[in-house]
Amino acid sequence: MLVILILSLLIILLILYVYYLKTQIKSIGKQLENISEGKTEKKIDISLLDKDIEYLAGSINRNINFQNQLRIEVLRNEQKLKDSIASISHDLRTPLTSIMGYLQLLEKSELSENQREKINIIKKKSEILHNLITSFFEITIIENDRMHIKLEKINMNNFLSDALLQNIISFKEAGIEPIFDLPNTTIFAQADKMILQRIIQNLISNMLKYTSSYAKISLTQKDHVELSFANKIQDSRKIDVNLLFEKFYTADRSRSSGSTGLGLYIVKLLAEKINAKVVAEIEENILILKIVF
Repeated sequence: MLVILILSLLIILLILYVYYLKTQIKSIGKQLENISEGKTEKKIDISLLDKDIEYLAGSINRNINFQNQLRIEVLRNEQKLKDSIASISHDLRTPLTSIMGYLQLLEKSELSENQREKINIIKKKSEILHNLITSFFEITIIENDRMHIKLEKINMNNFLSDALLQNIISFKEAGIEPIFDLPNTTIFAQADKMILQRIIQNLISNMLKYTSSYAKISLTQKDHVELSFANKIQDSRKIDVNLLFEKFYTADRSRSSGSTGLGLYIVKLLAEKINAKVVAEIEENILILKIVF
């Protein structure tokens, strides 16, 4: 009986000890989950009775410290890279502007047809390079939160009408007769005027670059305010709408069109700054880009 009693007591103690170990392991798992989700920066509690579990918790804490140090170093290097890109972009714009100025002067000179053709090629390549440098500079400014943002209630009907009037000549030169679908009722949205102007201009530039026929700009309000830019495309199979607003994405893989894949990425960044989102859809051969407020 005594042996049975002792064995029973040992079994009970063993069960309690196993239960305690499981409780500690579960606690460590929960703490790790909170750390991974960013709910806490507190390290794993190592005031444990079991030495092996305490050693495990200590090892996890050392790994967490190492990962935090790596993360800080990555963020620091990323910031240095962004600052370097901004500085280089700024430094490159000055000589490039001078080059483009001299090209304009050369155009006014007496040139042969062959010389004028070569000057025109150089000018186009210089404009592409200028746009690329400007885009890099804008991205670093936006991503570094150096923009002053002033959200205010904007009359979208009037704002969009003014923006479209400023681009009428560009549409005519491109041989495009755009459809402007603006409602009779006034629609308002919270936005920053400078940012909204930049978004609209980028989307219009995208239209002018990639369509030669159908183009429609519309403003609607249902559950949300939607600003839509629709244009005809040649081959919808070449476009991945899920990647359209990503950095450096372009449907022209050879990049022979001079596209950098940064224009729509900038639109996405700017939209996020004013608490809006971007949406891309394709209906048959019509590409629709939306800003949803």
